[in-house]
Amino acid sequence: GPNMGGKSTYMRQTAVIVLLAYVGSFVPAASATIGPIDAIYTRIGAADDLAGGRSTFMVEMTEAAAILNAATPQSLVLIDEIGRGTSTFDGLALAWAIARHLATKNQCLTLFATHYFELTALAKELPACVNAHFDAAEFRNEQGQQIVFLHEVAAGPASRSYGLQVARLAGVPGETVRQAQKYLSALEENDAARSPQSDLFAVAAAPDAGDTGAAAPPAAQDILDRLCAVDPDAMSPREALDALYALKKLWQDAR
Repeated sequence: GPNMGGKSTYMRQTAVIVLLAYVGSFVPAASATIGPIDAIYTRIGAADDLAGGRSTFMVEMTEAAAILNAATPQSLVLIDEIGRGTSTFDGLALAWAIARHLATKNQCLTLFATHYFELTALAKELPACVNAHFDAAEFRNEQGQQIVFLHEVAAGPASRSYGLQVARLAGVPGETVRQAQKYLSALEENDAARSPQSDLFAVAAAPDAGDTGAAAPPAAQDILDRLCAVDPDAMSPREALDALYALKKLWQDAR
């Protein structure tokens, strides 16, 4: 669903209801059945850690790593729009892998909000995954195209994100929004001409299904070995950056 559609509020209220039930309080429902919950883990919000020298993305990944390493099938996990702090394809790939890991490895109760429409394909691949979205309605008045948030949960994936409409509501100048609309149309046309979005993970999913064990090229294997040897928790931000540049140079030289 769109920004301001109610996704984050819905996730937070779920955590609050579970917490209220477990301290013996009433919950805002006619009836509720809540099974055993051993912990509530959240990755919500976006902020850097200036004092600790960590970027927004590093904070996201640190919290995601803690969840993936600790959550059990009795845990409640709330993850809100992970992967925003890096490039589009990096963020999309990480969000897809994290969601899949939670479903297949941790097998915990999870609410996973995202604007990456490609992630909705997981519901076809994994029986435990279900898509839901928050509805919004568009109408036209004297000010042009407008949007109304219905704050209703509906089954299935959302058809669009309404990013431009939300930008207009926030007060972004009309000319800027119109330019963004033109650029968005051009991007969608170019992307559709190359390949459909639904095929983005077709190659990525294949190795998991068969597990052929094919060896990586020597250069790539060397980079993977060095990456596995890195211990981020034992490094300063500067050392981590140096290691990243070294790995990048290795990859560029290999190509």
